[in-house]
Amino acid sequence: MLSSSDKPPLPLPLSTMAIGSVPYEDPALPLELMAKFLDIPTSPQMVRVSPWEDMILGAVSGLPALEVNDRVVRVKSQGREQALTEFYEKYYAGDLDYFALDKRSSLGFEAFAKKAKDDKTFGPGFLKSQVVGPLTFGQSVKVDGENSLIDSPELLEAVSLGIGAKAAWLAKQIRELGRSAIVFMDEPGLTGYGSAFSTLTAQMVVDALGGAIKAAKSWGDVLIGCHVCGNTDWGLLSGVGLDILNFDAYEFLPTVCLYPREIRAFLEEGGALAFGIVPTNDFTFDLKAEDLAKMVKDGWEVLASKGVGAELLAQRTFLSSACGLGTLAPEKATGILGILPKVAEILKS
Repeated sequence: MLSSSDKPPLPLPLSTMAIGSVPYEDPALPLELMAKFLDIPTSPQMVRVSPWEDMILGAVSGLPALEVNDRVVRVKSQGREQALTEFYEKYYAGDLDYFALDKRSSLGFEAFAKKAKDDKTFGPGFLKSQVVGPLTFGQSVKVDGENSLIDSPELLEAVSLGIGAKAAWLAKQIRELGRSAIVFMDEPGLTGYGSAFSTLTAQMVVDALGGAIKAAKSWGDVLIGCHVCGNTDWGLLSGVGLDILNFDAYEFLPTVCLYPREIRAFLEEGGALAFGIVPTNDFTFDLKAEDLAKMVKDGWEVLASKGVGAELLAQRTFLSSACGLGTLAPEKATGILGILPKVAEILKS
């Protein structure tokens, strides 16, 4: 396993990227659209083609003591200790291939890798992929009846390391294609953190997500991002070791602006914000790029008025959709990808 204290370089300011899931049935189409519209192409999760392209099922391979029945992931009732022993043997032996995507979950990623191999202009500097975050995965997997994996510290720790290793495997594939790697850990389960409806604690977030990030980086150069599609404690999230913090800026930019001190420290330490400025469910073809660009500029001005350097903000801003596109009509998803470069161009000017 490798270790490095140096942070890899960031993409150019206002680079555009996607979250992951897409509604198309042929991976060639989203790859063509990403090549046309995005600075940083993203491996498409072909969720309309196979349930195994879903972020939960797609993360199962390599994680210990799990079984899948009728698309539901559960912890096995027997053999947990043996499974954990095998897991840690593979992990500490540095066997990254043990954490590779299952063939059933790699339709989009394999097409993405082939496109990047054959076409050197496809994301010439950076490529992005994604894996579910350990907290969302832990909330989604059942153990011992109706309890969740997140309630088992022993299993959650293993899942955290395993997801970190899976992110490292994705990054390794990207680096072997001659590009710099960005891997997001998608954490929709952090939505509502701190509310009466969430059982998560700050220590769980730091240990599980922070542990996964540290594990991913220990295997080689990679920029780790985190996507949360709802509101959360952005100050806490900015302090767990991330390089890129991605949020739904269309809906929740005002709440992010409530954490200027933490955001300033995050940016000054080398982090970047990915503004999910194009709405997904609320997208219409009447939406104007000028209005979305103004929302970003207004957010910059609010943060700058609270002590976050204006130039630093502009240099450390990327753009994305607010969430994944997999549940949308294909034409709507195409419209969302198509407006992103227009927003970027307005902000650059």
